[in-house]
Amino acid sequence: MRAGHALALLLREYGVDTVFGIPGVHTIEFYRGFAEAGIATRPARHEQGAGFMADAYARQTGKPGVCALVTGPGVLNALTPLAQAWHDSIPLLYVTATTRSDLLGRERGPLHDIRDQVAAVAGVTEHSWLARTAEELPELIDRAWTAMTTGRPRPAHIAVPIDVLTTEVDGPFTRIDRAPAAIIEPDDESLRAAVHLLEQATAPAIIAGGGARGAAADVRALAELLGAPVVTTGNASGLLAPGHPLAVGTLLPFRGARDLLREADVVLAVGTEFSETDVLYTGQDVEIGGALIRLDIDTANLQAPMPAKVALHGDARSVLVQLRGLIGREPAADGGDRASAARADIAWTDQSRGHLPWLDAVSAALPENTAVVLDSTQLAYTAHHYLSPAEPTAWTATYGLGTLGAALPMAVGAAIAEPERPVLAIAGDGGSLFTLTELATAVDLGRQLTLLIWDNQGYGEIRDSFDRASATRVDTEVTAADHALIAQGFGARGVRVGSPAELRTALGEALRSDVVTVVVAAGF
Repeated sequence: MRAGHALALLLREYGVDTVFGIPGVHTIEFYRGFAEAGIATRPARHEQGAGFMADAYARQTGKPGVCALVTGPGVLNALTPLAQAWHDSIPLLYVTATTRSDLLGRERGPLHDIRDQVAAVAGVTEHSWLARTAEELPELIDRAWTAMTTGRPRPAHIAVPIDVLTTEVDGPFTRIDRAPAAIIEPDDESLRAAVHLLEQATAPAIIAGGGARGAAADVRALAELLGAPVVTTGNASGLLAPGHPLAVGTLLPFRGARDLLREADVVLAVGTEFSETDVLYTGQDVEIGGALIRLDIDTANLQAPMPAKVALHGDARSVLVQLRGLIGREPAADGGDRASAARADIAWTDQSRGHLPWLDAVSAALPENTAVVLDSTQLAYTAHHYLSPAEPTAWTATYGLGTLGAALPMAVGAAIAEPERPVLAIAGDGGSLFTLTELATAVDLGRQLTLLIWDNQGYGEIRDSFDRASATRVDTEVTAADHALIAQGFGARGVRVGSPAELRTALGEALRSDVVTVVVAAGF
């Protein structure tokens, strides 16, 4: 058995059931093993698409997403999704081929060779390793799995020289048997200090970030115990259902949510790094007027950019359970009123007000369990704050890295992760062209997937940025002649709508169909 084949069988021992990528001459041994292991392979039309699909698969399932990638250009094409996964703390594993061992770093120009593939990938994630021998592979897979599944999840990369992939080994590799990692817990003194502050608080509030996505029930229970309104960051959208009286929503840029946090006497921040991307809509920084308690798995996030009065280093679910067990108090009586006031105090821009009827149409058309993936486009920016998802896996908006084109391939990954769930991607006419080839991948699935393209005839947000800077527009008016017709060329349905009423009808039909549909809305 060859090492690449054995490595694929080893991934099965870690629970891997799906791998994304595009097979190549250097990765045949991987694919030989995937077939025997019963691991489903999902081909993209571009390696960037494969990375985005694996990212969405991880977000929807809670399991690491895995890509098998060819040497050199295949890996380089997929660096943007890896950077996104690093930014958003998503467990993503790239297993790649690389140049033959005796030619590594020689700059002699073998097929797909680059100067240093491991270093190139290390530029976008902190875990990038070279397997110099077949015997190192079980240890490297174990290290990668540890990096992805303990502490703050980070993506990982393992490069395997093509001669190592074809090395003969004695049967399948054996998974390294390690004791489960201990759950990180804060020290008793910090825990007691946090309990004291929360018990004494008269106007408590909670900010929940991406690090709290897996602790939705625990955030809700603590909020109810305290009577604390909950503001979510973009990566925690849906953490508290929109009908909950303490749910403020993803409204950090707006005055109501900012006033709530400034006037609270104690704020508990769970799993958030206070990223500037959460306030870009209006550019207003978050201000904390009272005592700040920070709970995070990453020590780097406990004091910067806002220092904590009490820092709790630990796993969100575990620490929230402990806090709830130690706090003895009645909930603040006005928590619901404060949350309601924060939700009501939103000042939309003129442009965003124009989006609202269209977003009402989107909301009215969505089946209850739809998974929505947002790209970087103006309609989606407003949707991010205006629409309220029912739970975290119903909403993905990757605004941390902020790349264009992620939504369509991520919608494909979400559809693969949850085959029975309706999926909607929202992208702009400019950004959609970055990855439009993945419509072919979507059609190959043979199921429903809907792409809503907000057609503002070019790069609308960049156009407006030029205008705000009083600069002459340059290269912002690029588009395609007919996105609906292009969709038909991929074997999808293509529909163009000119009003919110038409959009509601078209989306309703598309989301309840069993085919891929592109709905183009005239947003210019």
